[in-house]
Amino acid sequence: RAQEKKGSATEDAMMQVASLQNAGDSNQAAALQALLGPLLAQALGGKSSPTLRSVLAGKPSTVVGPNSNLQTVGLMMAEARKAALVVDNNELVGIFGFKDMMNRAIAKELPLDSTCVTDVMTHNPESVSPETTVLEALQIMHENKFL
Repeated sequence: RAQEKKGSATEDAMMQVASLQNAGDSNQAAALQALLGPLLAQALGGKSSPTLRSVLAGKPSTVVGPNSNLQTVGLMMAEARKAALVVDNNELVGIFGFKDMMNRAIAKELPLDSTCVTDVMTHNPESVSPETTVLEALQIMHENKFL
């Protein structure tokens, strides 16, 4: 019975998400808040949406320098199973993800051992404060079409 209830809730959520695609931008943000707010509250036992800092605490980042070669960065990403943050003098200057590796390096047959990550990374990515809540981050990602 509980499984049927979960399946029904999932189907309802999927229908609501599908309806978001047809709404205007201002309506989308409100609809996303209305949909995800209760789901997060239920998942968190009624607590408010956690901050990104609290969710990511203790989880190592894949941080590389701007002069790192793609061979080294790719190995780090594969091991961590996440994109690399390119940091120079404690400032985020870029991000390099799996899609970047495939489209900008592998597909163009660039030499991985001699190509710098700065040559193919996404420069100056959008970022948020660690104090941003998960719900706020999802809204920002949705509004900027990062999802």
